[in-house]
Amino acid sequence: MTTEPQGQPRASANASPGPVSAIAVVIPAYNSARTLGAALASVAAQTLTPVAVVVGDDHSDDGTAALAARWQGLLPVEVVRLERNAGPAAARRAAIARIDAPLIALLDADDVWLPDHLASLAALHARTGGIVCADALRWHPGEGVRRATQRDHFPIPAPEHQVLDILRHNFVSIGALFPRAAYEDAGGFRDGVSGAEDWDLWIRLIRAGLRVHGIGAPTLLYRVDSRGLSHRTDIFDTYARVLERAVQEAGDDQQRAVAREALGWMRSQRALGAAYGHARAHRPWKARRAALACLPGSPRFVLEASLILASPSLAVRIGDAARRRRW
Repeated sequence: MTTEPQGQPRASANASPGPVSAIAVVIPAYNSARTLGAALASVAAQTLTPVAVVVGDDHSDDGTAALAARWQGLLPVEVVRLERNAGPAAARRAAIARIDAPLIALLDADDVWLPDHLASLAALHARTGGIVCADALRWHPGEGVRRATQRDHFPIPAPEHQVLDILRHNFVSIGALFPRAAYEDAGGFRDGVSGAEDWDLWIRLIRAGLRVHGIGAPTLLYRVDSRGLSHRTDIFDTYARVLERAVQEAGDDQQRAVAREALGWMRSQRALGAAYGHARAHRPWKARRAALACLPGSPRFVLEASLILASPSLAVRIGDAARRRRW
């Protein structure tokens, strides 16, 4: 397998398949000195070497930039430091602005690639074009890796269903590869949805005609950390903002209806998360008040909300046990 030299013309927005192209890796990082070394080591171990590795340092104050710079002898690393803390979308934009490779591969600063990750994505993209992504193993540091993979929970739909299904849930793992030209045409990563800026981008790319393809085996370790953005309760507010944009920007009435339905589900999920939060903090009346916002709703929301209304403390024990089994 060979790579084209950096500086070749960018792939077309239609992302048609073809020979393996030069790939640049983009890593947003904020106070990531604890985890970034492992992420960069996994890039250095790839069987397919990227032409560039750009770390978008979101104005860290813990030595993230210095750690990344120490890898410059082993990887084609460049560090782009933001003048102020502006969020992961801004960090990714700043990094992407410094590259001209036709394909972009995303890696979060707390995740790890297996050695054939990049080669597997590149080979699939050469056959299919579009967006290609890996399956991910959910890694709980100190506890090990869960048996169920990301795709077990969020399978990739058939191409003809993806325009609507991406509005219902994000089935594209963050360990994805996509064409730079299509990214530019879609408007790139946008602010205001920190922690879900990738979902916001996938919605627009898929609406523009790109389709998602997945490699068959997990090649990404997705670190599950309760301190991360995606594990804050208020992330559901961010997801709701993504869907509010999707409603406004929908290409037709069907897309708009599906986005509105998903938005209602997300708001119920937020209310349920708030109810559990109050229950854990031993505020039973606030827990019950938040649970009422889930009614009426889907059978799952009605069941969990009813349990909180009956006994907030018991609901927490049952709900946490169920989530541990799922994840």
